Amino acid sequence: MASGFVQVEGGRLYYEAAGDGPPLVLIHAGFLDSRMWDSQFQVFAKTHRVVRYDVRGFGKSDRPSEKFSDAADLLALVQHLNLPKVILVGVSNGGRIALDFTVQHPERVERLVLVATGVHGYEPGPEEDKVWEEFEKKMKPQKDLAKEGKIREAVEMDVNAWAPAQSPGSREHILSIALDNSHILSSHPGKLQVSPDPPAFKRLSEIRAPTLLMIGDRDVEGMRMIIERLHGMITGSKKVLIRGADHIVNASRPEEFNQAVYDFLA
Repeated sequence: MASGFVQVEGGRLYYEAAGDGPPLVLIHAGFLDSRMWDSQFQVFAKTHRVVRYDVRGFGKSDRPSEKFSDAADLLALVQHLNLPKVILVGVSNGGRIALDFTVQHPERVERLVLVATGVHGYEPGPEEDKVWEEFEKKMKPQKDLAKEGKIREAVEMDVNAWAPAQSPGSREHILSIALDNSHILSSHPGKLQVSPDPPAFKRLSEIRAPTLLMIGDRDVEGMRMIIERLHGMITGSKKVLIRGADHIVNASRPEEFNQAVYDFLA
């Protein structure tokens, strides 16, 4: 396994790479870091050149102090590793980064696996608005807990909301990673992140890379609605529902997740 830092504009990204074969890049969810891929990193390295990295502001990567682009960071990483074309696998905010990268650099994307993905510029319908309003109401106490210094309780709200279907061991692993990244509660790197203009949501019809959309049936309702809409907007996309999986599909149902990815890549 190789690991190290790559210089990006205004900071550094930490990455790990292993294996040989077609390049596959794993991009983590928004309140975690690259350790959420511990299981897949080992499995996929048997057949692929696997790269996982900490998005700017998370894990061992530098925290931003000025505006930056996650898509530009990813480009710097794949250039540093001499990967002309990659398979991107992103969960949640990781999917948002994969989409930003794809609409800007379509020639560099072989395939896309978008798991419970976010998408910049998303325009929810009235029904979705109601669903997200309810969710935000439920999460409102988190800000107060963070202000009061009750960091563990605030982080547990994220884990309870987004990862309710984990085994006890997996839940502890996710909670530990989330606690290590709890600085995002007071200083979220997303506030400095600059996405493409026009946003990826307006450019979904341009995507030509074969795309797999994956969602757990125990994810929050708003995410399931987003995946349904994207499925209708990305030409030829395939959608897979993983039974018993929450937002962090790869950790709640790892075997089903791995099989779905391998089936798609085959």
